[in-house]
Amino acid sequence: MQELTDEQVMLEYKKGNGGAMDELFRRYRTPVFHFACRVCRDEAEAQDVAQDVFLRVHQAAPTYVPSGKFSTWIFAIAHNLLMSRLRQRRRWVLWPRQEGDPDAYAEFPSLEPSPAQEAAAAELATLVRQCIQGLPLLQKEALVLREYHRLDYAAISRILNKPAGTVKTLIFRARQALKEKLRAHVQDTQGGYHGEPSH
Repeated sequence: MQELTDEQVMLEYKKGNGGAMDELFRRYRTPVFHFACRVCRDEAEAQDVAQDVFLRVHQAAPTYVPSGKFSTWIFAIAHNLLMSRLRQRRRWVLWPRQEGDPDAYAEFPSLEPSPAQEAAAAELATLVRQCIQGLPLLQKEALVLREYHRLDYAAISRILNKPAGTVKTLIFRARQALKEKLRAHVQDTQGGYHGEPSH
């Protein structure tokens, strides 16, 4: 099964091979969960979305016809579910607080596989995540799909159901917003250490 493409595995599941769904789950459990978690920043919510995604894949099996990459199709399902939940809830609590420290952001170590990062790099990574959360939803989704999941513009266009030009604009604006926020952070940090020149 491992030598088959995603599309072939899905067709196997369509034929009634139950092990094919196990293989798809193995391949896409983590990417789908990480995508959902980076968008909504609520681990329990992301788990629910991921479960719903695979339920939709199961339900779509009888009518599944490969018309593109399976990865594009499954991320589009995740996007649609996220948009639906957002409309129902109006907004998520994007940064759940840590117990006992209402001013500290909760962290999800599973999303950052670099436990040996230096303190400065960890601080920067946290800042980037915070900045991403401040982006409009479509900019955030487009940037996450491009930078974290390495999808091309055409795939992101199909996932978000937006023209390729719009996707490029979303990603450009997201990157510009991040640059501005990071530049402001660096200036604030450097500005806090000005003192009398040494002689």
